[in-house]
Amino acid sequence: MLKHCIILSYLFASLTGLLGQTFVETFRFGQSGANEGQFNHPSAVAISDEGILFVVDSGNNRIQLFDLKGNFLKSVGGFGFEADQFDFPTDIWVKSLLNIYVSDYNNQRIQRYDRQMNFIAQFTSNPNWPQEFQFGQVLSCAVNSQNDMFVLDHLENKIVKFNRNGQPEVYFGHYNAGAGELIEPQQLDIFNNQWLVVTDLGQKALLLFDFFGNLLKVVQSKQFVRPRGLATHGSGVIAVADDGANRIFTYLPQSDSLQSWQFVLQKPLQMPVDVALFNVEKERHCVILDGNQVIVGSLKE
Repeated sequence: MLKHCIILSYLFASLTGLLGQTFVETFRFGQSGANEGQFNHPSAVAISDEGILFVVDSGNNRIQLFDLKGNFLKSVGGFGFEADQFDFPTDIWVKSLLNIYVSDYNNQRIQRYDRQMNFIAQFTSNPNWPQEFQFGQVLSCAVNSQNDMFVLDHLENKIVKFNRNGQPEVYFGHYNAGAGELIEPQQLDIFNNQWLVVTDLGQKALLLFDFFGNLLKVVQSKQFVRPRGLATHGSGVIAVADDGANRIFTYLPQSDSLQSWQFVLQKPLQMPVDVALFNVEKERHCVILDGNQVIVGSLKE
């Protein structure tokens, strides 16, 4: 497998002049608290095809929904162990056609919702499966167009793939996976329905796998400090939120290049933990989850 792995290392000096993206802030909202539109250590943000903005409000054990103007729509969840309750949710997957999936970390499960965020079912580890296919604390999940689900397990730092019938097929990233070992993974995403992308704090890197768990690339840079949040876009870019460097990066797989964004902001970034990309009338826009605030703006070349 090593001969199929391309390890890409980017030095800071080689990246000067590649600052091609400028984020221009339109507005921001949010502050610390437990009321509507307030957040407590949120961990993820996502935009659905319906134009709904989802914020995973981890410390308040809920998912908050907004329109793209920042108007509050509804809140789902609350602390607990029953259906439609959470114990420190960490991520949300909104890219499937029919369902939305929430990674419910301390409850060790994934909760499935319809597009209106009505609870449907939960997915948990089965003690009858072989140990390598079982999972504990779920950091993130992603679902491809074939309805295969990929679960990022924090307990053993591995990814488990389940087919559309919920049966385990393969696991990878575990401690003896060689070059594909995950050290401190954070979030999953799917690029162009071809690759699985993972941020890894321990390696200060992006890792790219195919859907069978084969390692394709390790993208490292001296600019990375804490690469954490992820977003992919159909135009062929992968965005990375780095809350240690207080920066957002774009990785372009076709040219194997890493770009650091420039910003036009009301206030400097404080702690960008996640990012989401979306289009409005063919113009690319972006949402940045920065601490307890959500920043909405557009991307300029």
